[in-house]
Amino acid sequence: MQSFQYWIRQSRRSSFRILFVALVLAVAAISSVGVFSARIEAALVRDASQMLGGDLVIESKRNVASSTWLPILDKPEYASLKRAQSVVFPSVVPADSVDLLVSLKAVNNNYPLRGQMTVRDSQGKDERIASGPPKGEFWVDQGVLGSLNVELGDEIQVGEITRPVTRVILVEPDRGGGFVNFAPRVMMNTADLEESKLLGLGSRATWRIYFTGAQPVIDQLIAELAPVLSPVEEIETLENGRPEVSNTLERANDFLAMAALIGTMVACVGIALVAHLFAKEQAGELAVLKSLGYTPKRLLRMWAVGMGMLTLGAGALGVALGWLAHWGLLALLAELVGVDLPLAGLHYLPMGILLSALLLLGFAAVPTWYALRAPAVAVIRHQTLKSSRGQLVLSVLFGVFTAIGVCLLIVKNVVLAMLLFAGFVGTSLVFAVLFWGLLKMLAFVGNGRTRGLANKGTHIAVFQSMSKRASTLVLQGVSLALGLAALLMLAVVQGDLIDRWQEAVPDDAPNRFVFNIQPDQVQGVQDKLNTASLSPVRLYPMVRGRLSAINGENITAGTFSDERARNTVERELNLSFADTLPTHNTIAEGTWFDSTAAKAEVSVEDGVAKTLGIALGDKLTFDIAGTPLTVEITSVRELRWDSMEVNFFMIFPTGVLESFPQTWITSVSLQDDKAIPVSRELVREYPNLTVLDTELVITQLRKILGQVGQAVQFVFLFTVVAGGLVVVACVMTGARVRTREAAIYRAMGASTAQLQRAAWLELSVLGALAGLVAAMAAQGLGWGVAHFVFEFEYFLSPLHIVAGVVAGAVVSVLFGAWSVNKVCRAPVMQTLRQATA
Repeated sequence: MQSFQYWIRQSRRSSFRILFVALVLAVAAISSVGVFSARIEAALVRDASQMLGGDLVIESKRNVASSTWLPILDKPEYASLKRAQSVVFPSVVPADSVDLLVSLKAVNNNYPLRGQMTVRDSQGKDERIASGPPKGEFWVDQGVLGSLNVELGDEIQVGEITRPVTRVILVEPDRGGGFVNFAPRVMMNTADLEESKLLGLGSRATWRIYFTGAQPVIDQLIAELAPVLSPVEEIETLENGRPEVSNTLERANDFLAMAALIGTMVACVGIALVAHLFAKEQAGELAVLKSLGYTPKRLLRMWAVGMGMLTLGAGALGVALGWLAHWGLLALLAELVGVDLPLAGLHYLPMGILLSALLLLGFAAVPTWYALRAPAVAVIRHQTLKSSRGQLVLSVLFGVFTAIGVCLLIVKNVVLAMLLFAGFVGTSLVFAVLFWGLLKMLAFVGNGRTRGLANKGTHIAVFQSMSKRASTLVLQGVSLALGLAALLMLAVVQGDLIDRWQEAVPDDAPNRFVFNIQPDQVQGVQDKLNTASLSPVRLYPMVRGRLSAINGENITAGTFSDERARNTVERELNLSFADTLPTHNTIAEGTWFDSTAAKAEVSVEDGVAKTLGIALGDKLTFDIAGTPLTVEITSVRELRWDSMEVNFFMIFPTGVLESFPQTWITSVSLQDDKAIPVSRELVREYPNLTVLDTELVITQLRKILGQVGQAVQFVFLFTVVAGGLVVVACVMTGARVRTREAAIYRAMGASTAQLQRAAWLELSVLGALAGLVAAMAAQGLGWGVAHFVFEFEYFLSPLHIVAGVVAGAVVSVLFGAWSVNKVCRAPVMQTLRQATA
């Protein structure tokens, strides 16, 4: 009971409260992402068959109607299996003022085999149904209605057909990831697909056949199909199905986890500072208790009770706040998640308490132990308890191991945890150097001859005072800058870089892509486009083929460790042929094709050559429609990706690919007043064409980046708050020095109002410098990405600099102002007597 009453009194101390808030913040940051991740994982387990669409799915990049293995399905042993079919491809729906890029999905009457569609009718009633749209109807996402300015019951045109929109899709059980599935959905029945004339030979689409049935029959079918599937077909099961869904969500979760980790690491700095301060403040009371006969063991037990109360309270409240915060993440990522999630269990409550205990033990154990061991006589005589070298070393070691433990708890990967911790430390050191330099510049500005606020400008005195406490201010500034930098970096990448990239694109760059052009449509499409194009239109043939061998050795995704290389060999590539080098290509190595030499050769793009580790003279084997083709690399090309022209990784000479199935593609710069009319006229005359407005792609990209970016920014708010707590902790840690300094200024004639203005100015300058460092880091990242990734010029944005400076000053003042009032109002005589005692 005495221990309980003692800690109730201690809870009134500012240092105790800040320690409690810092622990709550760290637990909340991790719990918010943890609960979100747990619900996603639970949904993936619960809805595995629904997200797959069946117990087994055969996915193909070619029309499955022509697959050679279809007769296998007619065997009697597979008669019990239920089947459904779908095809997904991008298309454009015309509207009065703008065309809308959509993901069109055609399903047959058996879809879905697993799960249910959740749709809303014209009366606003939501219902769950185990079927797709019937013939003659379109079902659409809510975003389609707003973008096209239509309502349920209105008709829209897709290809050559016009049908009414009768339902709004709320939940689609097997919706996957990939760019095409992030576009708004329009769903139709396969019975309408042929009449729409949207699909032709070589169309870019994904076909799926779904199966459900007894698991032994499913296993037997898998075993029989696996050896006969073509390279463009793959089997998806409950174990490996929909990797694009899990990968997309995993990457989003990784970003959120790293954001939470940064916030927690900054909070750890505040916990360490306040824990040391709190231990020093307790030294006097502990000395009194020792003089009253309390043994070290009894004091240790009393402290264990207090730390246990603090751990339980901070852990429980942190989990509760994290649980509330995760709803914000779900709201921001609603379209990305796309399914109803099960509620999270209570297992995160003990996890939060464990994390709270880990943080408290790691950062408070050493100062507490030394406070308990301090001689009572020395403390009672007001002798300063200076931290010994041993205490400092132990504190650092405990802190480092605790931080690494927190990293492991979050990412559950030793290598990644070490890399993240090293990255955090490295970034902090860079920020510290920048901040130190800025403080030295302030010291140079404030190097005046006069002393005291009464005899010179307040700002000069503040600058001099800040230069004297540079080490403490660097810690404050770096902690605050980390959170602000994260937010500004996301703002730069999410919006500014896309804007700059658009500005870097030439004015006469193509603004429309036209693909799925059939060979007999080439001349008609070219003539039509030339009537409205700003420059002559060039069409390119396109043949689908998969790289299967390099220098005679068969390759698979497992051959490469690089993810880009694995993706390149897993999918079919778009191959083309030409006699002349495209204008936006330059030869980096080798020579362009000799039209007089009948040679099986290929020109390879420089980036993919480096990714695959191939060079001039290497022989590549492609699988094209089941036929192997071996060619030699005779040139390596560099491309201007910002040209917005059609680009190919592999270009062949004429006479090599002509015998294979092919479609044609082009990019064209249409006159503004003719772009929409010509595009619609093309689609009306050739319904199988897809005319893609580049603005639609950029808009969709912005939307995807915006969803994930806003969620990550939401988590980074924990980092900003943690940085603010470090400011408070540092102000409290240096309160004794600040109080004595203020008393001296007041003795020399400075008023309380002057001291408060000086304190506010110092906090504002501190925050402004932190914001400046953060803005510099964000701008540096933007320049690096623009220069090395997108390869275009990037200029500093004054708006981001101003935003960083203002945001830093506001956060610093908000968190630090209340803690300096006590310093400014301390009685002069009492303060000076204590200082000389």
